[in-house]
Amino acid sequence: MGRENKLLIIFGFNIFLMFLEVAGALWSGSLALLSDAGHMFTDSFAVLLSFLAIQWSKKEATEKMTFGYHRLEIIAALVNGILLLLVCVFIFYEAVNRFINPVKIKADIMLYVALIGLAGNIIGMIILSKEGRENLNIRSVFFHVMGDLLSSVGVLIGGVIILFTRWNLIDSLLCLIIGGVVLRSAINLIFESGEILLEAVPRDVDLNAIRKKVEGLKGVREFHDVHAWTITSGRRALSAHVLTDNVSVRESQEILSRIRNLLSEDFDIGHSTLEVECDECENVCVQPGRKE
Repeated sequence: MGRENKLLIIFGFNIFLMFLEVAGALWSGSLALLSDAGHMFTDSFAVLLSFLAIQWSKKEATEKMTFGYHRLEIIAALVNGILLLLVCVFIFYEAVNRFINPVKIKADIMLYVALIGLAGNIIGMIILSKEGRENLNIRSVFFHVMGDLLSSVGVLIGGVIILFTRWNLIDSLLCLIIGGVVLRSAINLIFESGEILLEAVPRDVDLNAIRKKVEGLKGVREFHDVHAWTITSGRRALSAHVLTDNVSVRESQEILSRIRNLLSEDFDIGHSTLEVECDECENVCVQPGRKE
C-alpha cells in the first residue's frame, strides 16, 4: 500500500472519529472528548496537507526549481507542528476553565466514544508505523495520530475514574497531561523541520567523521569547506573541496567516485557536489581578470 493510500485511510478514520467525538462531547459534557475532537479536526487537515505535499513533491524539477518541489513536504510538516501547538493552547485554556467552572459529565457515553477512538487510532498508528520512521512529513501525521491515541487513553481513564468516583475534575487534569505530551511532539517537529529549511547539518551526520573517512581515502590530502544539508526526508546533499596531489583529470575523477561511494554507503548522502583542488592550481589556473 502506497503512502498516499495510507494517508487517505487515516483521513477517513479521522473525519469519522471527529464527528463521533463531537456528538459524544455534546452528549456527555466531556471536555476531554471535545478537546480530542478538536485535535481530530486539526489532524484531518494535517493529513490532507501531507497528502497534497506528497503529490506536489512528485512534480519534476525545472530550470527555476532545480531540486523540484520536495521542500513542500517539509513545509507541510512545519505547518502541522504549528497546528499541534494551537491545539495545545486550546486544550490548556479549556482545561483551566473547567477547573474554575466544573460541570457534570456522563461517564458512560464518554467511555464508549473513547473506546471507539482508541481502536481507530491504534489502527492508524499501525498503518503509519514504518513510514513514520523514514519520512518527516509522514512522521508529522504519525505524531498527530499518536497524540490522538494518548488523548483516547486519557479520556478512557478519565471516564473510568468519573464513573466510579464522580470526580469530574479528572477530565481537566488529564487534558493538561495529554496537552503536555502533544506539546513536546509539536516542538520537536517544528525544530526538526525548521533545521531542514535552514539547511542545518542533519542531526545524525557528523562532519568531523566524514572528513576523517574521506581524508583516509587514497589520493585525498584534505577535505574541507564541507557543507551538508537535507533536501527533504530521505534526501541529503553535500558540497566540499577536495585537495589532491597534482594528478591527471582521470585520476581526480576516480578519487571523486570513491568519495561519492563512501558518502552514499556510510552516511546516506546521495547527492554531492565536489570541487577538486591541487597544490599547483594557483600557478596553473588563470585567475579571473588576470592576463597570462
